[in-house]
Amino acid sequence: MAERQGATPPPWLGRARWRLWADVVGGLRQNWDKLVQTLSLCGAYLRPALVRRRLVRLRALGHIETVPTLAQLLVAGRDQMIVGATEETKIFYRHQHIPWISHNLRRFFSGPATMLDPIGLFAPRDALVEHVLQTFHRHPVYDLVLLRAHDSGVEEMARQARQIVEGTHPHQRALTSLVEDGAYHARLPDEIEAFVADPRVPARPIPADLVDDPALMLAMDQFKDVGGFTRYAARLRVGMIGAILAWLAVGFDQTLGAVLGIKLGPRRIDRRACDPEIAARYPERAA
Repeated sequence: MAERQGATPPPWLGRARWRLWADVVGGLRQNWDKLVQTLSLCGAYLRPALVRRRLVRLRALGHIETVPTLAQLLVAGRDQMIVGATEETKIFYRHQHIPWISHNLRRFFSGPATMLDPIGLFAPRDALVEHVLQTFHRHPVYDLVLLRAHDSGVEEMARQARQIVEGTHPHQRALTSLVEDGAYHARLPDEIEAFVADPRVPARPIPADLVDDPALMLAMDQFKDVGGFTRYAARLRVGMIGAILAWLAVGFDQTLGAVLGIKLGPRRIDRRACDPEIAARYPERAA
């Protein structure tokens, strides 16, 4: 999987564990940035109108066609993060020889706000930028579109990507000790430049048969861009009570359920909410 996406071994593999942890704990500047980003994220969770304004801006820019409800966004975010991205990332980490639990704990310590937003619409601009710099993206177009909902979002992304390449980023140690692909930072400025030249550039297609599970392939394809995510969300028939119950089930599945071998949440995304042409590429397997 890693080779098919052009990923190379992480530059930090083999380093002493205590040094890797020291990198992400960081100093005063890094921890101040963590606090500001986390407080901004928490504030957005209490201001659903802010999320709606960001979506309306993306619709005006032509990136999305519809503005889903908050409940639809939350359930779609559950499907995108837990059912899709988490399973895909576990496979990728195995291929890259990256320990799942300790690496995600280090990511959390490096930037809590980068991991506490299931859809990216609640996070402040700098948390989105740090997320793109912190972890491998097959194609960062999803996050670059989200950054267009923020003033100077893409410009700030380009500036910090250049800093990483030049070795001058304020969080340089943490970001270079977390990125899962050794070649990722070097190619990121060119991908941002291509997006600046054409903000409507389509998301890169998912390589055929990237994973063996057609349901996971469907999730990766449907959620490869913000437009696909919002179309999926808008088709879900769910209210706020259902959204709360969905995330309570996630909490159980990730804690006690994991110990007991019990799973309350879905194992597949909802095919009925997917784009028909995308769903047709990945027919369901016979039971």
